[in-house]
Amino acid sequence: MESELISTLNNISSKEGVKGVLVSDETGLCLGVRGIARPESAAFITSIAKMASNIQRVEADKLEYPTINLEYENNQVIIRNEGTFTLAIFM
Repeated sequence: MESELISTLNNISSKEGVKGVLVSDETGLCLGVRGIARPESAAFITSIAKMASNIQRVEADKLEYPTINLEYENNQVIIRNEGTFTLAIFM
Protein backbone atom coordinates (compact mmCIF):
# COMPACT_ATOMS: atom_id res chain seq x y z
CA MET A 1 0.00 0.00 0.00
CA GLU A 2 2.85 2.38 0.76
CA SER A 3 4.19 2.24 -2.78
CA GLU A 4 0.69 2.88 -4.15
CA LEU A 5 0.33 5.91 -1.86
CA ILE A 6 3.71 7.29 -2.90
CA SER A 7 2.86 6.75 -6.56
CA THR A 8 -0.50 8.52 -6.15
CA LEU A 9 1.09 11.48 -4.33
CA ASN A 10 3.76 11.81 -7.02
CA ASN A 11 1.24 11.49 -9.84
CA ILE A 12 -1.13 14.14 -8.47
CA SER A 13 1.63 16.55 -7.46
CA SER A 14 3.11 16.44 -10.97
CA LYS A 15 -0.11 17.70 -12.58
CA GLU A 16 -0.14 21.23 -13.98
CA GLY A 17 -1.31 23.82 -11.46
CA VAL A 18 -0.94 21.56 -8.41
CA LYS A 19 1.15 23.16 -5.67
CA GLY A 20 0.74 20.46 -3.05
CA VAL A 21 -1.03 17.25 -2.04
CA LEU A 22 -1.92 15.79 1.35
CA VAL A 23 -3.41 12.41 2.26
CA SER A 24 -4.60 11.59 5.77
CA ASP A 25 -6.35 8.65 7.39
CA GLU A 26 -9.80 8.75 9.01
CA THR A 27 -8.32 9.90 12.34
CA GLY A 28 -6.45 12.82 10.78
CA LEU A 29 -3.01 11.20 10.80
CA CYS A 30 -0.94 12.45 7.89
CA LEU A 31 -0.05 9.60 5.52
CA GLY A 32 1.90 11.69 3.02
CA VAL A 33 2.48 15.17 1.60
CA ARG A 34 4.03 16.79 -1.42
CA GLY A 35 4.73 20.43 -2.27
CA ILE A 36 3.32 23.21 -0.09
CA ALA A 37 1.00 20.92 1.91
CA ARG A 38 1.94 20.75 5.61
CA PRO A 39 1.62 17.53 7.64
CA GLU A 40 0.35 19.46 10.67
CA SER A 41 -2.77 20.48 8.73
CA ALA A 42 -3.88 16.85 8.18
CA ALA A 43 -6.18 16.67 11.24
CA PHE A 44 -7.81 20.00 10.37
CA ILE A 45 -8.40 18.96 6.75
CA THR A 46 -9.86 15.61 7.83
CA SER A 47 -12.17 17.41 10.25
CA ILE A 48 -13.44 19.73 7.51
CA ALA A 49 -14.18 16.74 5.27
CA LYS A 50 -16.03 14.87 8.03
CA MET A 51 -18.13 17.88 8.99
CA ALA A 52 -19.08 18.53 5.37
CA SER A 53 -20.32 14.95 5.01
CA ASN A 54 -22.76 15.60 7.87
CA ILE A 55 -24.44 18.53 6.11
CA GLN A 56 -26.67 16.38 3.94
CA ARG A 57 -27.38 12.68 3.78
CA VAL A 58 -29.23 11.30 0.79
CA GLU A 59 -30.62 8.36 2.74
CA ALA A 60 -30.39 7.47 6.43
CA ASP A 61 -27.96 4.61 5.78
CA LYS A 62 -26.05 6.12 2.85
CA LEU A 63 -23.25 8.58 3.46
CA GLU A 64 -22.35 11.03 0.70
CA TYR A 65 -18.81 12.36 0.49
CA PRO A 66 -18.90 15.93 -0.80
CA THR A 67 -16.01 17.73 -2.44
CA ILE A 68 -15.02 20.89 -0.56
CA ASN A 69 -13.42 23.82 -2.36
CA LEU A 70 -11.65 26.38 -0.15
CA GLU A 71 -10.33 29.57 -1.68
CA TYR A 72 -8.02 32.06 0.01
CA GLU A 73 -5.80 34.80 -1.38
CA ASN A 74 -4.47 33.32 -4.64
CA ASN A 75 -4.77 29.71 -3.51
CA GLN A 76 -7.36 26.98 -3.65
CA VAL A 77 -7.64 23.71 -1.71
CA ILE A 78 -9.87 20.91 -2.92
CA ILE A 79 -10.73 18.41 -0.16
CA ARG A 80 -12.39 15.06 -0.69
CA ASN A 81 -13.07 12.35 1.90
CA GLU A 82 -13.30 8.80 0.62
CA GLY A 83 -14.21 7.07 3.89
CA THR A 84 -10.87 5.64 5.00
CA PHE A 85 -8.76 8.54 3.80
CA THR A 86 -8.98 12.24 2.95
CA LEU A 87 -7.26 13.87 -0.01
CA ALA A 88 -6.41 17.58 -0.22
CA ILE A 89 -5.05 19.14 -3.40
CA PHE A 90 -3.52 22.61 -3.14
CA MET A 91 -3.71 24.68 -6.32
